[in-house]
Parts: sequence; structure tokens; C-alpha cells
Amino acid sequence: MDEVKLRVAFTPPDFHAKWNELICVVVDVLRASSTIVTLLENGCQQVYTLASASDSRALSRKQDYILAGERNGLTLPGFDMGNSPCEVLINDVAEKGVVLTTTNGTRVIKKVSGARKVLIGCFLNAQACCERALLLAREYKTGIGIICAAEKNAFVLDDAFCAGFLVEEILQIAGLNSINIELLDSAQAARRIYHGYPDILSAFRASNSGQRLLSIGREDDFRFCSNVDIFTSVPVLYQNSYFWCESL
Repeated sequence: MDEVKLRVAFTPPDFHAKWNELICVVVDVLRASSTIVTLLENGCQQVYTLASASDSRALSRKQDYILAGERNGLTLPGFDMGNSPCEVLINDVAEKGVVLTTTNGTRVIKKVSGARKVLIGCFLNAQACCERALLLAREYKTGIGIICAAEKNAFVLDDAFCAGFLVEEILQIAGLNSINIELLDSAQAARRIYHGYPDILSAFRASNSGQRLLSIGREDDFRFCSNVDIFTSVPVLYQNSYFWCESL
């Protein structure tokens, strides 16, 4: 394989059938991606991501899993926790299963679940995720697609900015390992968005998602999600069903 083609879907409708041949990285940086990564980093055995709140409740009851989720940023009634990495840190999730449902991220995961491999990426695990995506792309002799969860199928700045950061990270890792990367137009655009802001918090603050998070009193998550490479866990979708951390 001479080079790895890298592309970005800024909204879920940009993902179509040919993307199923790719190694796909789902980005919902505020907050589903960050929550899933934090869960697995803190010893959670597996994370089931479901689009429906009722299906999530049913699976949680059946398997005695922790029930987590939100709609429009707010914790769903009767759930054990919201879609919050900071809540994960203060709850005992080690050796347990978690069912997670969110407004955008878990719906997008279902949409892309037929891809060669589906990974979860964010700032928290950026380097580890990009290294794994490149390894898998070369193993499967295919390209990489970064899919932004967006908001109800509409473009959001925070995901696009994070996608651009991951593009930059992939380029740096590839350069160190003599891997040729072809940036398709969408990846070039994401990279430019990333370079358009002085830092992560500035991009978050400029985004509607970031403003909403602050408006509901979750500055803790707002700031925590901006941490870079503090975790090494890379969630991988298994049997189109749940995320876990595969051994390298």
C-alpha cells in the first residue's frame, strides 16, 4: 500500500456506502467520544451505545448495566449518570458494563457500524487513536475516515476542529513512520479549521455545543474534554454491538 487516503465527514449525511471500506474514527468531542474513552480508561469492561433511550433502559435492566445518557445535554430521568466524562471519574465503573445513549454521538455510531473498523477519537486519546487507525489502515489496505457526530445532522465547530487536530496528528505520526498520506479536500478543510483557532478552549467557546455545555453548568466537562493525550485507551466497536479496548 503506497499511501493512506484520509477524509472527513463533517456531518453524518456525508457518510455513504463507500465509507464502509474504511477505518472510521467517530468524533463527538463534547461529549460522547470523551465519555466513552474515559469509561474504558477507567476500567469499564464494555460500552453499549444505543440511539434509543427506551432500548437503553431495557438493556440496562436485563444485564444490570450502568445506565448513562442525555438529551440536549441534560441527564435523562432515572439514569445513573449523564453523558459526562467528569461523572465517570467519580463513579465506580471498573469491571462493569455501561449502556450509553446520547442526542447525536450514539446515533452516528449506529450509522457507521458497518465499516471495516470503528474507533472512537477525541483530544483525550488523540495520539493513541491515530496510531491505531494508521495501523489498521495499513493492515486492511484501506483509507481512514473521520466522522463528525455533528448536531442533528448539522455542522458543528467543535467536532470539525477536533477532526482537524486528528488529521494533523495522523500526518505527524505518518511522517515519523515513512507512511504517505493523501489528504482529500475534506481533510484539508478540517486541518484549516484546526489552525484557525489559537487553542482548544477557544474553539470550544466559539462553538454552539460549547456554549450549551457552559449554559447547563458543565464547565467541568468543557475543560476536561480539552485535555490532550492523557489517556491511551482506544475504543473499538466489536460485533457491531459494543466498544472495548482491543489488545495491540
